[in-house]
Amino acid sequence: MCRYAMYGPYKSHFACFACRKAFKQPPISDWLAVRDRGYVYRELHRRWSLKSGLERREEELGFRLSDLESEFRDAIRKCPECGERMVDLGLDFKPPRQSESQAWKTLQGVYRVGHVFHTCGCDGPGYIPSTPVDYRRYLEDRRRLYEEHLKSTQESADLNADRKREAREYWAARLAAIGSELGVSIATNKSFSRQGR
Repeated sequence: MCRYAMYGPYKSHFACFACRKAFKQPPISDWLAVRDRGYVYRELHRRWSLKSGLERREEELGFRLSDLESEFRDAIRKCPECGERMVDLGLDFKPPRQSESQAWKTLQGVYRVGHVFHTCGCDGPGYIPSTPVDYRRYLEDRRRLYEEHLKSTQESADLNADRKREAREYWAARLAAIGSELGVSIATNKSFSRQGR
């Protein structure tokens, strides 16, 4: 059973890579309540979950559910320590200790290639590589996965030309990020091997 659907609301973890700290932030319903749109969100979300009357209720209330969710997702949350923008790593993110600088660097790289910890709560925080060798292996596995996704979307008979183009651009950007990280990973491995001598 999906833990986050059953109990809650849960707060998402936002991380500041500069400070190597994570802070919990309020869920969408609380965030919108402070902005006097909590009732609207709860009502529209209820209609969405019932799969009945959402469009009519959106028209009545003058808000679209997708717009409210985008507003929440796109809001800038600044680190209370340094003022830099934090990133949403999800409900299942478990931050490393602040003193573990290499773990934070790896985590930042994992984030850059598109890996975050948004799940239903059933599987726990997921895998975070702990050594440079594990990180490189993770990136290579992720690259193969993204290449498979790219290939399957381009061969899909269910997608029109515009959707295929969007998918191609999305997966190409993900693959480019992995290529950049693999370049960083190679340099990191060299510095680790020098330190070991």
